[in-house]
Amino acid sequence: MNLLLWLLPFMLSSCMPAALRRTSTEGLSYQGTDIYFQNELCARMTALEIAYDHGKIVRECTFIIVDEKYDAYALGIIKLMREKKPHWEVEVELKKPELH
Repeated sequence: MNLLLWLLPFMLSSCMPAALRRTSTEGLSYQGTDIYFQNELCARMTALEIAYDHGKIVRECTFIIVDEKYDAYALGIIKLMREKKPHWEVEVELKKPELH
């Protein structure tokens, strides 16, 4: 059992895309339905859904950034939530998305 707990972070990181593996979650924390960066609210969960996707039931959560100064932490929020809730699909809405 201890071996499994030790291997869990490696197993989770091997399932992550390279962009998330290189992304830092330093300074981010998850409390209840909110994400904080250095103890300041940066994103709020606005939806938690249950869906049927590719033959299985999945949970999908959506966070909305509260201020555009935190837009740069979107990938960190996804990575943090994938670590905390590995079976959830995570989506982050930017406060001021760049239009191309």
